[in-house]
Amino acid sequence: MDSLRSGLMSTLLLAFVLYPGPKVYAETTPQQRLEAIQADLGRLERWLQSTRRDREELQGELRRADLALAELATRARQTQQALDTQVLLAEQLEADIVDLAEREAQAREVVQAVIRQAWLLSRRSPLQLLLEAEQPERVARLLAYHEHLARSRSEAIEAYRQSRSELVSRRHELDNVKEQLEQERTTLDTQARQLREARRGQGATLARIEADIEDREARRTELLRNQERLQELLERLARQVVEPRGETFVASRGNLPWPVQGRILKGFEANRAGASRRSGGVLLAAAPGSTVRAIHPGRVVFADWMRGLGLLVILDHGGGYMTLYAQAESLLRNVGDMVEAGEPLATAGQSGGSQDSGVWFEIRHNGQPADPTRWCRPAQRG
Repeated sequence: MDSLRSGLMSTLLLAFVLYPGPKVYAETTPQQRLEAIQADLGRLERWLQSTRRDREELQGELRRADLALAELATRARQTQQALDTQVLLAEQLEADIVDLAEREAQAREVVQAVIRQAWLLSRRSPLQLLLEAEQPERVARLLAYHEHLARSRSEAIEAYRQSRSELVSRRHELDNVKEQLEQERTTLDTQARQLREARRGQGATLARIEADIEDREARRTELLRNQERLQELLERLARQVVEPRGETFVASRGNLPWPVQGRILKGFEANRAGASRRSGGVLLAAAPGSTVRAIHPGRVVFADWMRGLGLLVILDHGGGYMTLYAQAESLLRNVGDMVEAGEPLATAGQSGGSQDSGVWFEIRHNGQPADPTRWCRPAQRG
């Protein structure tokens, strides 16, 4: 038990320095949960704002892509119409080619006939024809015919040359126009394909963004509901709970009850002989499992196991006054609970290494131990 006493001061100092009040398990309180939710909401709102901006930018890109595709579709339609026109021209040219081919054949025949007649006439000169003629009229006709053949030959050859030239020119022109239009259509098809692929990628990205926004907005709705519920809880607790102020504790000095109805096994020692530390409390005998009760209204600021003290409950009574109930077998209260005088806090036991069943009990003011026998009603000793 002496080892327990020697460690009590250090452990009690830990209790009141490292664990001064409700902040010990603040993360479990409604206020801390509310603050955590508000922090999550802040982060969520920032994410939503950034993502909505990204969505607006992506929608702008999709709009530009749609307009570009519309323009390309218009140009492709116009190109196709031009190609259709060129096809009609090609068909007309083919008809012209057939006609020119017929005219070429006819011109070839005429040229051949002219050449043949010229060859025949070339064997006899006009003078020979004149000398051989028996009648002047026949001579005149032969000369005129000779001249006509020469002229026909020249015209036929010229017509044939023009037909061939026109045919080659028309074919070359048609080929050039069709090649240009085909190149333009290929370019338009490539641009349209690239834009459609880009738009599909943008559409998929936008769909993912929309899904993420929907999920985050659902999460935000849930957080807002939780925030509202916690806010209502805090407001209700604020209305129901009156913080202890300490005046009534001071006023009850000398008339406070003991946490258990048992004799004092170890009394309060301000200066133990041979010891450098104070014990700071008393050990009250109590059967294992018996009820440990609050001696005065207060708030539970600590309810957990602590080295050297075992299972421990600390009440804050306001005004810097606290009471400590240690080596419990089990705890019946949680941090933040408000209790009235006489309400159960724990059950007595031997936790923390004590050799005797009971309750280690202390009263402290601003962290300094006070003799419980000066605050509580007279108790049995022995």
